[in-house]
Amino acid sequence: MGHIEKLEKYLTDKDKGYLLNEISDNKIIMLSGTWGSGKTYFWKNTITKILNDDKKKIPNHYISLYGKTSIQEIKNEIFIKIFESVDSSIVEEKSKKLAQGTLDLVSSFTKSINIFGLSVDLSKLTDKSFENLDSILKDKKFKKTEEYLNSGAIICFDDFERKSKDIDLNDLFGFITQLTLNFKCKVVIILNSDVFIGEDKKVFTNVKEKSISKYLSFAPTSKELFNMIFDEYKETSLKEHKDILKRTVEEVDILNARIFIQVFDNILEWIESDKYVDEKTLRLLILVNINFILNHYVYWSISEKYDRNEAKRTGEAIASSISEINNTYPIKPQKYGADLEYKISYGIKDKKVIPKDIYIYINNSVYDENIIENLKYAIDKQEKQNTTKSGQADKSKWMLEYVDNNIFLIQSFHFMNCFKISSYCSDDYSETSVENFNHVNNFIEIGIM
Repeated sequence: MGHIEKLEKYLTDKDKGYLLNEISDNKIIMLSGTWGSGKTYFWKNTITKILNDDKKKIPNHYISLYGKTSIQEIKNEIFIKIFESVDSSIVEEKSKKLAQGTLDLVSSFTKSINIFGLSVDLSKLTDKSFENLDSILKDKKFKKTEEYLNSGAIICFDDFERKSKDIDLNDLFGFITQLTLNFKCKVVIILNSDVFIGEDKKVFTNVKEKSISKYLSFAPTSKELFNMIFDEYKETSLKEHKDILKRTVEEVDILNARIFIQVFDNILEWIESDKYVDEKTLRLLILVNINFILNHYVYWSISEKYDRNEAKRTGEAIASSISEINNTYPIKPQKYGADLEYKISYGIKDKKVIPKDIYIYINNSVYDENIIENLKYAIDKQEKQNTTKSGQADKSKWMLEYVDNNIFLIQSFHFMNCFKISSYCSDDYSETSVENFNHVNNFIEIGIM
């Protein structure tokens, strides 16, 4: 049983699941994992679906802290979402939603509320303040909202790293703790603990020790994450190409849900547009897409006719070394007829190049996501040794500065070499191969076929 499956079972397995049991009432549960590991996806597409199942119907709400600028704004959203779930007919008109916004989560939380830019003192509210307020109170919806929270409802907070700096982390955790102290509800917080630095890190460490009742690590393998996300595509035409997708993604060893989703969506669009769907093309699409997401560059290729007799007559030869062609990487030409050949070159689009001195260090055969750290270490060590032996000037300073200023370019070259991107435009040494290669890269870069 994999990590994701174990976690799902622990949280939601029949009546024994932690979230389904009263033992988790008044508790704060932390689901922590690395950036992009699929925590939010797991919660929304696996756990929430189980909680909302007709046989369980566990009340739950998801609150994103993205863009929130105050604790009050968070309270307002919680109240509105719960109030709407108590009776969705209340929210047919904007005026009714505005009336809802004048109510606080519970009266003990605060004496005033701010919503839609309007500050309202609850102590001064009368039936005439909002037309619908009287009917809301008569229908006891406010009371039902409070009862809803006390029914073991689950509130999930996400996107801690995207909250406004105006929200003090200590105040935020204080509010979350207050929720579990005042109501019989459960709170799940999804975050990457590594996002906190400085004073926030101290606050987080203190809160984790004193307030978190259950700490859960979300650490799926690349294979598990792939399967979890691909499950949403299993009824699409993508299912016929699952093997090539899986093999390529595992080879790159990507553990990022957002990258998986973007790659799957682009491949699906490509397939449904009736483009070339052979394995070679799909693999190129996957690799180029991953590189573009990570490093913001795409590749290019050029095919030029080459007359052997003319070259002999003028003394010209096809370039064969990196230094001669400034990192545009010539590929051995294929002969056409007696005298004509095609010379195919490829590289980073817009002819981005890397100095030969540095390129030598990144010409590795195995892909390593830590290429920059490894490269800087190798340059610093080797160049100092070279200087000692030869007595020449130390080149490490300008080389290290270049690396710091061209991180994505270097990573893209490294990616290109390790996954042999050149093979996709040169297998048959033809103009058609080059055209297809550029078509794939163009699609990934601009998003349009």
